[in-house]
Amino acid sequence: MKKLLLILFISILHLPLFAAHITGGEVIYDYLGPGAGGNSSRYSVTLRLFRDNLCVGCAVMPTSVSMGIFDNDNNTQFGNYINVNLTSTFPLSVIAAPPCLTNTPNFDYSGGIYTFEVQLPINTNGYTIAYQTCCRVGSITNIGNATNVGSTYIGEIPGTNTLPVGNDNSARFRTGISIICQNKNFILDFSATDPDPNDVLVYSLVGAYGGGQAVDASFATPSAPPYGLVPYSTGYNGLQPLGPNATINVNTGIISGIAPAAGKYIVSVLVKSFRNGVFIADHRKDFIVTVAPCDFASAELKPVYNSCDGFTFTVQNLNSSALNLTYDWDFGDPASGANNTSNLEFPDPHTYTSAGDFVLTLIVNKNTPCADTATAIVRVYPGFFPAFGPLPPQCKNTPVQFTDATTATFGAANFWRWDFGVTNLTNDTSRLQNPTYTYTTPGTYNAQFIVETDKGCRDTLYPVVTIVDKPEFFISRDTLICTVDTLQLTTNVNSGNITWSPNIAINNVNSFNPLVSPDVTTTYTANYTDQFGCSTSASVKINVVTDVSLLAINDTTICRTDTTRLNLNTDALYFTWTPSNVIQNPTVQNPIIFPTAPSTTFHVVASISNKCFVEKDIVVKTVPYPVANITGDSPICFGKSSQLNASGGSIYLWSPPAFLNNVNIANPIAQTPTRSVLYSVTVRDTLGCPKPVTATFNLDVIRVIANAGPQDTSVVLDEPLQLQATGGTIYTWSPSTYLNNVNISNPISLPQNNITYTVNVSNNIGCSATDTINVRVFFLPPDLYVPKAFTPSKDGLNDIFRPIALGIRNLEYFRIYNRWGELVYVTSKIGEGWDGRYKGVPQETGTFVWQASAVDFKGRKIVRKGNVILIR
Repeated sequence: MKKLLLILFISILHLPLFAAHITGGEVIYDYLGPGAGGNSSRYSVTLRLFRDNLCVGCAVMPTSVSMGIFDNDNNTQFGNYINVNLTSTFPLSVIAAPPCLTNTPNFDYSGGIYTFEVQLPINTNGYTIAYQTCCRVGSITNIGNATNVGSTYIGEIPGTNTLPVGNDNSARFRTGISIICQNKNFILDFSATDPDPNDVLVYSLVGAYGGGQAVDASFATPSAPPYGLVPYSTGYNGLQPLGPNATINVNTGIISGIAPAAGKYIVSVLVKSFRNGVFIADHRKDFIVTVAPCDFASAELKPVYNSCDGFTFTVQNLNSSALNLTYDWDFGDPASGANNTSNLEFPDPHTYTSAGDFVLTLIVNKNTPCADTATAIVRVYPGFFPAFGPLPPQCKNTPVQFTDATTATFGAANFWRWDFGVTNLTNDTSRLQNPTYTYTTPGTYNAQFIVETDKGCRDTLYPVVTIVDKPEFFISRDTLICTVDTLQLTTNVNSGNITWSPNIAINNVNSFNPLVSPDVTTTYTANYTDQFGCSTSASVKINVVTDVSLLAINDTTICRTDTTRLNLNTDALYFTWTPSNVIQNPTVQNPIIFPTAPSTTFHVVASISNKCFVEKDIVVKTVPYPVANITGDSPICFGKSSQLNASGGSIYLWSPPAFLNNVNIANPIAQTPTRSVLYSVTVRDTLGCPKPVTATFNLDVIRVIANAGPQDTSVVLDEPLQLQATGGTIYTWSPSTYLNNVNISNPISLPQNNITYTVNVSNNIGCSATDTINVRVFFLPPDLYVPKAFTPSKDGLNDIFRPIALGIRNLEYFRIYNRWGELVYVTSKIGEGWDGRYKGVPQETGTFVWQASAVDFKGRKIVRKGNVILIR
């Protein structure tokens, strides 16, 4: 068991060595001459592997690798797998680095050489030589979260289909590395050389191959093509391995543009070799490029700027480094005088004095070791107005004419590119100025039009093309005429060809708007062909009658100020109602009217044409609405009743029914209501307008509630007592004994014995009530009388510990302390006390200390202290 655990532990330690290993590679071949026995060729094959020596926990360069050769004629393996030893290693040098770098990255890469010779029979499609490994270095940005992504490096030897003679040497890429700073302009050298002097190389970015089934760095059985690509993450692919702002020069292999964020990126480049214009072979290399979080000062401009909408132009340095300390701009426009130069980082917009080409120059950090200069051409040619001709809806399978309508003040359009917007097609484009295109399927197509002048002004427009099954064609709607009428039929077109049928009672069968006068109901059909040869048809039915039919509502009566609708049953098409001033729309068949006169005669002329019509009168009478009124006793005192009286109609309904003796009479009684009520009565009139009207009446019930103050109160002898009654506006106290005034709400009493006072409280409408107060007189001096114990058991007996204040005007404080001196309760309100809790916790049985200070009714200060026992 221990041995098994040791093996597992060693295996786990070994796994990271394969998890981050290879940085890049390529397979090179060299032609050595004909093979023995003829009909074969000898080649020297070299595998270059690249390793990041600073990679932590990574495997060393493999001491040997296994490679496979595959016949492209039948995709079978040629011979056995070949084990190739490491023959030498070499360092990779930095071949491109910006000057004056900060946070310079530390690079240490090495390359390994694996070489063998092989003799291959000459075939048609050549051979693929492959090496596969399980692992690249980890944390590669453009393949996202994929881990342990392997790689396949191949060399492709051409066959007789591209090179009958067979003597070809592959291209080979430079092995240096470039320092690339994040979000900065950069140059990455992926150039290659070819030992064959007449070969021409063409470069492109391609997807990098994954490792297939490889499980370790020395995978012994590489598979035959085809090979799958690494799983690129969103925003990246083989054509854009460094994002959308980096491109490759097809002639030099130099990748340049704006770098992405710091990280590692797989970049794979394919170089095609051509000899005398004929394709020979493909060769590829991929390498994991490091983009570092470094920075450098530089002046960076686009090669060419265009100003096509005015003479004013704004520029800025494309490198926003904090290392750019000074700026010297020259706009190349001496005629602008002092405005021709600027020392600002973001110079003000420059207005050029004329049209033309100007040389823009920027120098950053002038006269310092980190100075840099950039120039660009500013092409100032305003007055560029891109446009295209109208594109009316058109039928399928007919040529659509696209027209360039661009105008330019300077120069003329010399470049056009139309994309006619057919999805899933790549040949729906044209470089002609005014092309035609035939759409086969109806729909809406979003086309694209790019136009450029010989002065460099360029813009993109987006025409919308509508293709239909048939031309847009419509004619008059079905209608009605009398036998004496003539009708003009209308269409929406005025070009193309049209033919009407039948040729009956029509003045011109080829007119777009003919006149017809049938004696019987007839359906006319128009067959139309537009100028593109696209056809359709439409029909219109002309119903023919001898006269106008008309049935109207009877004379009627409505409530005055109401509206109503006058309804007609007719085949007429046009209507004229009078008097128009009380009609909402006097030209419709069934208008809404709002008469106010006692009687109005409405007259209508209903016609099919000015020759064919009929007339009718309708009398509408109006009667007024009933007028609802309510009277009654309000306000009333609580406990009284009120007589309510309504008028204005013959039928009554009261609401709510609360306290009413009858809700269906004009004069119900609200019997001793206990609260105020808002009554409404609905009044109807059986003699006039039958519609109800409503009136409301607020019955206000006043209830006086007398309050003489606390039911019981205590004073000491010779202590004046201020009584305080509330509840009304008029007060009468009895008896008058000891009182200074019996007719006010707050008299003063100087009682000499116990006494009970009664107060009568009333208001200005006679509502009244009484209340009493018992006054107990103590023949004791004013003082605080405090009990010795209390039992807070919530039984209602002696639950609260508080002082009894006799003759006390003001309690300054009443404090209680526990045996540790903690203040457990304090109050300054007479009548309040302690419930035996401290911070919400009931206190145990024990002795507590209290202190009190008060002022009596004569202004004398009284200070007391003592003990109290809390009993549980």
